[in-house]
Amino acid sequence: MKKNANNDSRDDPRIITEVTIICRPYASSGDVRSVQGVMRNFSSQGSYIEINRKFKSGTILIVRTVGCLPAPPCLDGNETPRSICLGEIKWGHELTDAIEPRYGMGLRYLD
Repeated sequence: MKKNANNDSRDDPRIITEVTIICRPYASSGDVRSVQGVMRNFSSQGSYIEINRKFKSGTILIVRTVGCLPAPPCLDGNETPRSICLGEIKWGHELTDAIEPRYGMGLRYLD
């Protein structure tokens, strides 16, 4: 497995972003509200999001971006966050520096 420039063991480098997202559990009934948050980074394999609701590892989320920041000039046009996707929560933790409850979660894209 190759390492990226940040000495990270992932196959694909992470691209920093700050795009607003809306997500909800894939298998939810109509009574579950969508949750708004921020995608902080992404790759072709997954993303890191921060939202104000905790979901268990293994939960499948529908994640939709709300607008998108322009890609940095060093990236080609294909390196932007997915506008809508299914992602499985692989891990999560509470963000202790937040004023209100917030959770950071790693998602693996489901193709």
